[in-house]
Amino acid sequence: MSLRLLLGRVALLLGAAVLGVTMTAHHWSPTPDLIAVVVGVIALRDGWRSGAAVGLAGGWLIDLLPPGSAVLGATALAYAAAGAVAGRLHRRGSAPSVLVAASVGAVSVAVAAVMVTLALAQSAPVDLWAVGLRAVVTTTVGLVVGPAILALDRALDTRPPQP
Repeated sequence: MSLRLLLGRVALLLGAAVLGVTMTAHHWSPTPDLIAVVVGVIALRDGWRSGAAVGLAGGWLIDLLPPGSAVLGATALAYAAAGAVAGRLHRRGSAPSVLVAASVGAVSVAVAAVMVTLALAQSAPVDLWAVGLRAVVTTTVGLVVGPAILALDRALDTRPPQP
């Protein structure tokens, strides 16, 4: 992986994390999971290893930015697992918008399932309606913005195309 691609992906994750925190602070409801959009797109483009690595990094950002996580590292592991799952949809070359949305939706649903399970294990209340609505909004954002992120990631990549 080139330094240019690595820095571009770090910038995408940071931008998604900061924008997500900002939307939450301004009480947008439901707030789309922008980290899931980035993880889903990169997992689709590069496969399960890159999906897991980007998911781990994105989850750490969410764990460390306000409001943070009650169990430090749980979000990072959830996004890493979700990125690995979404990476199973990996396709060489271009991907249709619907496949991008499916990858983003897979990440969103997988992360939500882990977080709901953790909340129920701690006897915390869970609003399944809000969780489902957030997954739908995140998948819709992936459908609209995902192809642009995919094109940007492809433009930053200096590796020769694989046959």
